[in-house]
Amino acid sequence: MQLTKQQIQFIDHRLETEGIKYWDIRIEMLDHVVSDVEQKLKPENSEYEFKEMVQASFIDLGWKENFNGGGLDKVLASRLKLHNKKQNINFKQYFKKTFFNFNFVVGAILLSISVYSFQENKLALKTLFSIIIVAYIACMFRFALKYKVMNSARLSSILVFITLPISIFNLIIYFPKVFFDYEVGISVISLTVIIVSYFSAIGISFLNKEFKKAQIIYNQLTS
Repeated sequence: MQLTKQQIQFIDHRLETEGIKYWDIRIEMLDHVVSDVEQKLKPENSEYEFKEMVQASFIDLGWKENFNGGGLDKVLASRLKLHNKKQNINFKQYFKKTFFNFNFVVGAILLSISVYSFQENKLALKTLFSIIIVAYIACMFRFALKYKVMNSARLSSILVFITLPISIFNLIIYFPKVFFDYEVGISVISLTVIIVSYFSAIGISFLNKEFKKAQIIYNQLTS
């Protein structure tokens, strides 16, 4: 028996209440529960019996009573692990494909020429670094505005790849100063900026590609 829109919404809300905060994982689990309940539900079944079937399907999924919150915490952790593993593979494939992409290589060469041309002019170099940082923040802000779409398991794991180069940059710049009272030279900073910018650009490009896919799916589900 096919479920009503209200019954499907009940299951979706129950999944969210149980801690499944990522909409893409929730959709996978919703489809599983709906299919399972539809096979068992009959027209003569009461609302109470419907909810009992939903509960039984949740238990089959791995639901366990949890006094600290959702009963699907372990299921979520397991599915997140699978999503992260899949995205790691996808990112590695994209990275290999994009690393020698003509536009990226030309961009890296132009950036390198600009950075090393301004090395004697600290003000110009700082201005260039500021432009790069502002561009990075602007890209991240664009994604942040679409919080509901970004609240996705597939996109959350990609953010790690994008923020990692920035973390490495901060480590190279500030670690020697904090622990050894030594400031790295301008050449090292320049080279680090070029490398970090290149890897960040690949990461943002990958996030943008996955974001467009996720947005299409999300819009179809909510329309």
